Amino acid sequence: MPSIRRASAVVALALTALAACRDPHTHPRYEGAGLPGPRRGGTFRFAMDGDVGTADPALSADTTSMIATRMLHECLVDYAARGTADVVPALAERWEVTDEGRTYTFHLRPSARFGNGRAVTSRDFVWSWERMLNPRRVPSPGADNYRLIDGYDDLREGRAQHLRGLTTPDDRTLVVRLSGPDRTFLHALALRFAAVVPRESVEALGDARYGTEGVGAGPFLVEHWEPGFRITFRRNPYYWDPERPRVDGVIFEVSIARHLQFMRFLSGELELAHNYSLSTADYLWIGRQTAWRPYLQRTPMATIGAFMMNTEMRPFDNVHVRRAVTFAIDRDALCRARNYRIQPAWGLLPPSIPGHRDALPNAQRFDPAEARREMALAGYPNGYPDEVELWIGEGEAGLVYGQLIQADLARIGLRVRIKQASGAVYYGALGRPGTVPMGFTGWQMDYPDPANFIEPSFHSRNIQPENSANHAFYRNAAFDALVDRARVEPDRARRIAMYQEAEQMLLRDAPWAFVYNAVDLSVVQPYVKNWVPHPVWNYYPGDLWLDLPTRAWRAARRDLAAALGPLAHLANPGGAP
Repeated sequence: MPSIRRASAVVALALTALAACRDPHTHPRYEGAGLPGPRRGGTFRFAMDGDVGTADPALSADTTSMIATRMLHECLVDYAARGTADVVPALAERWEVTDEGRTYTFHLRPSARFGNGRAVTSRDFVWSWERMLNPRRVPSPGADNYRLIDGYDDLREGRAQHLRGLTTPDDRTLVVRLSGPDRTFLHALALRFAAVVPRESVEALGDARYGTEGVGAGPFLVEHWEPGFRITFRRNPYYWDPERPRVDGVIFEVSIARHLQFMRFLSGELELAHNYSLSTADYLWIGRQTAWRPYLQRTPMATIGAFMMNTEMRPFDNVHVRRAVTFAIDRDALCRARNYRIQPAWGLLPPSIPGHRDALPNAQRFDPAEARREMALAGYPNGYPDEVELWIGEGEAGLVYGQLIQADLARIGLRVRIKQASGAVYYGALGRPGTVPMGFTGWQMDYPDPANFIEPSFHSRNIQPENSANHAFYRNAAFDALVDRARVEPDRARRIAMYQEAEQMLLRDAPWAFVYNAVDLSVVQPYVKNWVPHPVWNYYPGDLWLDLPTRAWRAARRDLAAALGPLAHLANPGGAP
């Protein structure tokens, strides 16, 4: 039997070791049961700092709302969960493309059903699309993706009540006729704008209530929606794929500050932390934790971050001033300031998008001497005499970018005053003519095609009195004509070359200063299995499974036992860990 003094020393040693391990954040609280899978069951919990305005697929467009919309609604086709985001069957089990790409015939699955149990028919798609494309019914931000459906203009302008390009030979067959070939059409059909909705549910609830209470044909159903707080989902028993989803439910909390999301993740109350959960300090901290490292994933994102310059407002109505800005920005410094959560970008198309070139001709670059030369060509060799307003959104990252750009532009004689605004005010102002001379903007992929990066933000048809997607109010008739030809070009190589030529026009005209491509970081609890960030859908839980029941993480006690050796039983009287 050890002496009292020796026993006291051992206990003191044990307490010291426990103190060193006391921080529960350095390792997960729970691990999985170690059972073979995949298995069904459990609830997946995660959060965002934004809110979900609506899950109506015709109206949902922002990042947070699209997460909920993807969970509730389904389309004819979808994107593969891994790899290059190929278009794959969903509610349509197969399709044929004829008439040189002008006619698509879709055959619905016999198992296609809404969450209320009713079979999905081809007529449901006709009603859903006509609702989405009718601006007098719902002002869908996605309508332009479907403008080549025959009869689109007549429906939009009120000359017809129906789309003549849609026919239904029977309940399981939908024929779509286009006015011209559209090489992006299948991609557009995978967007949730084209999801099917049950007419009876929409008409019973009304458009506004349907966005928070209605059923769809997706993998989940809404069990309870608490606006501004939480949405609780349950698995749709009528989903067409009986193998998915594998979790019984999802709790999606909204309007939760980033630092609170991360604290709750570390305490085991959430299963996922992600880019919208992690401050820079948290990002750096978790990357240093050995126990968390196996559950971290870094994935390049198909996004472009940029500073747009309003080509209708001084001084950015002068192309030489715009070019000067593109040469003045130190992109490497921005990436360092963000601890390489972003990567420098020299052009529009991200690396994962067809048409991207590492050796990009006329690439934007950091060249202060060239920036000053362009300012002189603009007529401002000694700097622009007035102060310029730079708009940024709320949050830490936007402010960092704004302050660094402010310093960069001061070196070439552009004095910038930062104006920070809330999300709703900010995006409303960006889309209004004559309002924002310069602002932080960008694009996140809807579908993996260069058209999706080039058309929405730069085609002149996307200039509107309100809610313009073309924030720079950029107009170039030659650019528009080239992009329109590229959309219908049947030869893929020629089509990609046309988009590369369009990118060169943007580099010359400089409506945007391209700055970075984002890197997504996500970390999950050890018992979350098959978590693979989707190439298109943000934080989609439809393919993962949970290794339940969980058990307490025992790494700290194992380490203590290893350190104490034969004396471990004194620090752990309950037995071996």
